[in-house]
Amino acid sequence: MRKLAVFLFLVAFFSATCFAEEEEEEESPSTGSGGNGVSGIQVDAGTQLTIPLPQATTYRRIVKNAKGKEIEHLYRVCNGKNKKTCGYWENVKTKKKVASGKTNFANKALTINNIRKTDSGKYMTGNKKHSYNVKVN
Repeated sequence: MRKLAVFLFLVAFFSATCFAEEEEEEESPSTGSGGNGVSGIQVDAGTQLTIPLPQATTYRRIVKNAKGKEIEHLYRVCNGKNKKTCGYWENVKTKKKVASGKTNFANKALTINNIRKTDSGKYMTGNKKHSYNVKVN
């Protein structure tokens, strides 16, 4: 009986600790410096978002679906040679287009017009060296 009580205490303690860490992550700063550290940006749905990421041929994002499962998307910047496979977010596993606000790279920043609540997530360069957390209200 005593072992069961200790076990339940440990489960409750670690559950509370994990929940507190998730709350901290969600309340990240509203603006950031970029670089290798993860910074945060918070915007309202329907607005334009500009993420100051360095120029790359591809960008990635990790978003959560309605069930809370993380899904990775890939965005290819158009360069004239890849007209059929560029200019949209693609699910990495299914290779299907994903609904999103219109995205492009211009003026040293990744821009998403008419951003949606489902666009919330972690945005990165293709090599995952630079990233920003984005929360859409």
